[in-house]
Amino acid sequence: MAIAVLALLAAIGLGVDGVRTVQGLATAHSVAEEAARAAGQVLDLSAIRGGTAVVDPRGAVEAARTYLADAGVEGEVTLIEGAHIRVRTRIVRSTVLLGLIGRPELISTGEADAVLVPITPNGEPA
Repeated sequence: MAIAVLALLAAIGLGVDGVRTVQGLATAHSVAEEAARAAGQVLDLSAIRGGTAVVDPRGAVEAARTYLADAGVEGEVTLIEGAHIRVRTRIVRSTVLLGLIGRPELISTGEADAVLVPITPNGEPA
C-alpha cells in the first residue's frame, strides 16, 4: 500500500510539473506576441504629419521592452533590418516534483515577430 501511495504521489507531481510546463510555454508565447503588438503601435509623428502612418523603430523597441518589464518577464527585443522586430521571452518556474531528481526549474521560452509596415491615408501599405 505504501508503494502504491508513493507511486500515486509521484504521478500527481509529474502531472503538476507537466501542466506548469505547458502553462509556462503558453505564457511565454503570449507575452512575446503582446510585446510585439505593442511595438507595432508606436507611430512616427513626423511621418503622420506627412500623411503616412509609419512605425518608429526605436520607439517600437522601447515599447516592447517596456511591455516585457511591466509583465515581469525576461526577454530581449531585436530590431532586424529596420522594419522587423523580434521578441524572445524566457520564463523560469520552480518544479514540484522534478526538483527531487535534480531539475529544480522549468524554463519556458517564447518568440514573436512584428513587421512594421507603413500605411497610407487610404489604408494601403506604402
